[in-house]
Amino acid sequence: MTQRHAHWPANNDLPALSNATPSNHAAPGVESLPVVESPSRHQVIDPEPAPAAAPPCAPAVPIQRARRFNDRPLSSLVKEPQQYAHDVRALQDTVGRLEETQRIAGLGYWSFMAAHGPGQWSEECFRITGISPATDPLHYREFSRLVHPDDRPNLKDRIDAALHDAKTFELEVRLFSLDGELRWIRLIGQPVRNESGQICRLHGTVMEVTHRKLIEQRQSMEHGVTHLLAGCGSALQVIPLVIETICGGLGWHGGALWLLDAQDEGLRRAAFWASPESSAEALFHQGPGNLAQMAPRQGLLARALREGEPVWVPDLGADPDLGSVPGLPAPRLRAALAFPIGAVGRTIGVMAFFAPYAQRADHEMLTSTRIMGRHIGQFFQREQAEAALRQSEAHFRALVEQASDSFYVHDFSGRLIDVNQRGCDALGYNRTELLDMSLADIDPELSLQRLESLLESTRSGKAVSLESEHRRRDGSVFPVELRIGAIEINGQQHLLSLARDISERKVLQDHIQHLAYHDALTSLPNRAMFNRSLSQALARARPSGRRLAVLFIDLDRFKNINDTLGHNAGDHLLQEMARRLRAVMRQGELLARLGGDEFVVLLEDVSDAGNIALVARRVLDALVRQYPLDGQIIHITASIGISVCPDDGLDQFSLMKHADVAMYRAKDAGKNTFQFYSARDDANSAEQLALESSLRRGIERDELVLHYQPKVSTRTGRISGVEVLVRWQHPELGLLQPHDFIGLAEETGLIVPLTKWVLHEACMEHKRWQQSGLPSLHIAVNLSARHFVDDNLLDDIKTILAGAGMAPEQLELEITESMMMRDTARSLAVLDGLKALGIRIAIDDFGIGYSSLSQLKQFPIDILKIDRSFIVDIPGDEADEAIASAIIAMARSLKMQVVAEGVEAAEQVDFLRRHGCDVTQGFYFSSPLASEDIQKLLRQNMRATGVVETIG
Repeated sequence: MTQRHAHWPANNDLPALSNATPSNHAAPGVESLPVVESPSRHQVIDPEPAPAAAPPCAPAVPIQRARRFNDRPLSSLVKEPQQYAHDVRALQDTVGRLEETQRIAGLGYWSFMAAHGPGQWSEECFRITGISPATDPLHYREFSRLVHPDDRPNLKDRIDAALHDAKTFELEVRLFSLDGELRWIRLIGQPVRNESGQICRLHGTVMEVTHRKLIEQRQSMEHGVTHLLAGCGSALQVIPLVIETICGGLGWHGGALWLLDAQDEGLRRAAFWASPESSAEALFHQGPGNLAQMAPRQGLLARALREGEPVWVPDLGADPDLGSVPGLPAPRLRAALAFPIGAVGRTIGVMAFFAPYAQRADHEMLTSTRIMGRHIGQFFQREQAEAALRQSEAHFRALVEQASDSFYVHDFSGRLIDVNQRGCDALGYNRTELLDMSLADIDPELSLQRLESLLESTRSGKAVSLESEHRRRDGSVFPVELRIGAIEINGQQHLLSLARDISERKVLQDHIQHLAYHDALTSLPNRAMFNRSLSQALARARPSGRRLAVLFIDLDRFKNINDTLGHNAGDHLLQEMARRLRAVMRQGELLARLGGDEFVVLLEDVSDAGNIALVARRVLDALVRQYPLDGQIIHITASIGISVCPDDGLDQFSLMKHADVAMYRAKDAGKNTFQFYSARDDANSAEQLALESSLRRGIERDELVLHYQPKVSTRTGRISGVEVLVRWQHPELGLLQPHDFIGLAEETGLIVPLTKWVLHEACMEHKRWQQSGLPSLHIAVNLSARHFVDDNLLDDIKTILAGAGMAPEQLELEITESMMMRDTARSLAVLDGLKALGIRIAIDDFGIGYSSLSQLKQFPIDILKIDRSFIVDIPGDEADEAIASAIIAMARSLKMQVVAEGVEAAEQVDFLRRHGCDVTQGFYFSSPLASEDIQKLLRQNMRATGVVETIG
């Protein structure tokens, strides 16, 4: 604040009270101020300065000051020299005791003459004002310059009232000492009249009350800050008021709060307050941007942060290190105070205050700032916690409102207290309507008694889970999963029920249950459900001795349908067969699909075998009816095996096994029939199982051997290649032909490793033949249906050829029409891959499959092999001759080589040669031979045809 000085009030006809100039005793750092005038009807204000001719002040000694107590000089009072000396000593003694008493009491005496100039000050007055006792007492004009500008008008009013209205006065004002320090003093004054009744002087006492005022200010300030922090919830609103309250208590001009910035670890100003038109206001509004926005961590603020303690700078000009504040308009601001703001051991910022005058440190004030710093820090912490709580509550409420589950808050009687929007939407009520209802109104199963029975678990802190049904407003019900737990609201226990609509889950569970126990293709009960039903039926039959039967149904030649028309056609056929079977089932007869083309029927409470046979015939009659499939008329038959409990077994495993064995006997009997289980059937079954096990070991033990049948050129008579045929040298049964084990290998999946073994051994054998001097030949190997669709086929063949060092062009792979036509897209991709390797492709048994010329021409085929069934009756059979001739002509038009197999006579060779067949194969030339024998035949053929033998 700007300091202003007032003139001493006096009568217009009185001289000035002192000839001292205003600058002699001005407070350091305080500028000269204009006169504060308060005119009255008495015209007591002297607007002019004291005349220069005013008498000088006497030396500052007690006796000399005593001269100023009366209007007459002391010399006029002297009677005798001895008496004079005695009076002087007495007076000095009295004055000394008076001054000692004033010093002890901290009470100063002053007196101003209204008519003849200034009066006197006691020694304590000099101490209180900070003026040296060696100087003259101040005139009022000079004294008023030391009074705080805000207190001068009040002081002037009191002096005017004393001089003109003879009123005594008592007031407390702030006073600047000559060193610039601010003090509080208490002035008591009263007017004195002369014999004529005129006021001739003012006298009174002065006492410094700085300590008491500071205590009062601190208490008021602390109370005000605490009251503000307790009554306000927003830092943006309350912090400027807190700063203003502290400034008011200190009598300072402004302050600000800087908070730590977590990103750059600097200080950013968060709030400030400054008295209008003060240096502090200019500092905060017009200072550089870094003061208004970011205060660097240095000087006063840095020390308060670093030490975590309040810092008081009495004079910024005298302590430039601690007082360094960028842009500070020194010397306008002098004293400064900064203290940290924090709570729970964490400092979050600094609050700093500034004054336009020097001010010595108040240690008790520093203690107060520590307390206030903690209170403000706790306020911020509380505000952050409350903001976090509000945010958390809002977030929780938003989650609750947006939740897919219904939330119901109710008391222990079920009366609803709160509900989320999902609950309203699920039930079709609005919130107001629901809050007038109870839980029993929307959940008929949760009566008050049922709810009370569930409360025992909730009282122990455990949530209760159950499934129930809720009723909508329209009366419809839907299944829900309820979870009920205790919750405290405003100190009272309530219940929170979370309801999840499980309608979709129920539907899904039913669907999953159906999938788990029903076949996906036919929707019939599956193996799992049949096993469970059979187990339950056996449990019912055992105690009563009732009979039951199992009918194992297997479609005949279904594999041919899959191989020829594809799996999609096979699936359609299975669905049709399932429909037919379901249509002929009677009450108490369970039909299931075990997988593939296998079905099974469970009959309970059967009286005799005749009734079982009737059911079997009914099944066969239903299946045998023709069925149009992919443009062809299909007739499907079935083989049925029957086992009866308790005759054929007492458990489900035995019954299923024996029914399966009986089914195979039905197939052996010519198919499209049924057979009851007989104990002798187990022998054949065991034989097949033993053969499968032996075949698996035979592949591992190299019991398989290769035979080779030559393929002869009809034009040159030279052997151009051989077909590889596998035999099994069984250790007990001797040499087995392919028809003894290839079918078993196909059924068990052993055909894939078997075919790989054949390919590897044939290629290695060919390599050995070449090394022995035999010419290069085409090696033809039959490819199994399973291996043809194996994903590793191409990699297997590349590995085998590389290992044998055999050129791919020397390998021929023979496939059947049915293999090629199952999945034409996949077959084309596989054949293209084989052709890319350089391998020759042959169609075996051509003419008996389902391929057409339009389908045939899209495949990369090199060789057609005419099936032996068209060769056996030529020449002589006109139909076979026509078919053979047509096949040869078609193949030549497609630029394919033709091979006729099953040639056994010279007439057949002549016919084939005349019609352009390229190669013949059959017993006419040679039966399949072992490796040593075929090598001999090859050498004989070389000599006969003029081929030169070369040693590789």
